[in-house]
Amino acid sequence: MAFRSERDNSRTERGKRFSLVKKHTQPPTDQGGWMAETRDFLESSAYRTLSTNARRALDRLKIEHIGHGRTNNGKLIVTHEQFISYGVTAEYVGDALDELDFKGLLKINRGRAGNGTAHPNVFRLTFDGDFEGAAATNDWRRCTDDHAKQWVESVRDQRKAKRAGVGRKRKPSLGVSETPPLRIPEVRRAVGAR
Repeated sequence: MAFRSERDNSRTERGKRFSLVKKHTQPPTDQGGWMAETRDFLESSAYRTLSTNARRALDRLKIEHIGHGRTNNGKLIVTHEQFISYGVTAEYVGDALDELDFKGLLKINRGRAGNGTAHPNVFRLTFDGDFEGAAATNDWRRCTDDHAKQWVESVRDQRKAKRAGVGRKRKPSLGVSETPPLRIPEVRRAVGAR
């Protein structure tokens, strides 16, 4: 054990200066930052049962969070195109975000379309503190194996149907027209009569 002077408060028990300890425990600046995940989180049902698209969407949100120095959680904005360019299948972006929300890994403040002004979705990761200094809510702890199974069996289809109905105008199908198309025998008679 290193000698520690009571008068010298700038050293730790092992004799290192606090500035050196801080220097070696901070993330390297050349790597762009990092984010720790606990063992409980990685072993949880919420994380283990994620689909591939949901895991990619979560990774893209973590990249955005780290990109802001982990100070904007609760104000994270990731566009649909950013999810797609990261590898989330285009038609399953909404499904992946709903799965993350259902399993408690994410809170979404839904945006809306505007007349020339976009109002995007705003995301908050529940396993890290938010921009106001509040601690992590850890909503993912409530997700059990049965809860995850419920997502696969019924809730996914319910949320998909709900997403399909929001803000979408019903268009008549192109197959229903006012005049029915000619059947093949009628066409043959018309061609053969010439």
